[in-house]
Amino acid sequence: MAGAAKAARPVPQDGSVTFGRARSTGSVVDAVVEQVERTITERQLPAGFRFGTKHELCEQFDIAPATLGEALRVLRGRGVIEARPGPGGGLFVTERSPLLRLAHSVMQLREQGATVNQMVAVLDALDESVVSDAAAHRTDADLQDLDELMEQVSKVWHKPVDGLRANWRLHRRIAEISPNPVLRAFYLNLVDYIEGELADGGPGQASLEVPGFDAGSADRLDMHRALVEAIRDGDQDQVRSAVLRHRTLGRPLTPGQRPSC
Repeated sequence: MAGAAKAARPVPQDGSVTFGRARSTGSVVDAVVEQVERTITERQLPAGFRFGTKHELCEQFDIAPATLGEALRVLRGRGVIEARPGPGGGLFVTERSPLLRLAHSVMQLREQGATVNQMVAVLDALDESVVSDAAAHRTDADLQDLDELMEQVSKVWHKPVDGLRANWRLHRRIAEISPNPVLRAFYLNLVDYIEGELADGGPGQASLEVPGFDAGSADRLDMHRALVEAIRDGDQDQVRSAVLRHRTLGRPLTPGQRPSC
């Protein structure tokens, strides 16, 4: 986070952690949360590690109890820390479930510098499963929605912003057909991340180097029509062929182009 609180001081030999004064150009609460989470990750602090009492943390961060309370609510909600009462109590690192650890890792992708092309590579890998599920489980209502979305995509395909948005709506609707909640959630979150980075002009956009296709070309539009037709026909060989043709990575990209996916 730009302008966030200072990094925690090195862990002394007795295993304790002392935090720096919380300063941020944004929310001080966010700065505290970010510093605690970063310290746990960078120091690989184990479950049960004691940070200290609320009073001690207020002094270290130089913040009011109410501000610390807000930060603790966020951290408890994320399953990062827990409060234990009584002698020897205080604030401790929690034993997080694998699902909570996974969710936390996903939330930190942007802070860790994940790029759009890295996300597109994973999206490409998931496409076959997503489209295969859609072909196997689509209903008449699903097909009607896809036809309507494909018509919208066709109308705005050569408009960079509108075409990109319509494209993502089509991909989201295809993913929503899958009965697999894990696949569906991962795919939709990847699409959200990519779309957000491209819209924000984030670091991922600047580093995007997807080889060789014209994102707004008639050929690329036909690839999306082929995806919808493969879903309609329900033929898995046709699905694989359409997905491989549609695959974003592996094609040279001219400067200034964006992935249509």
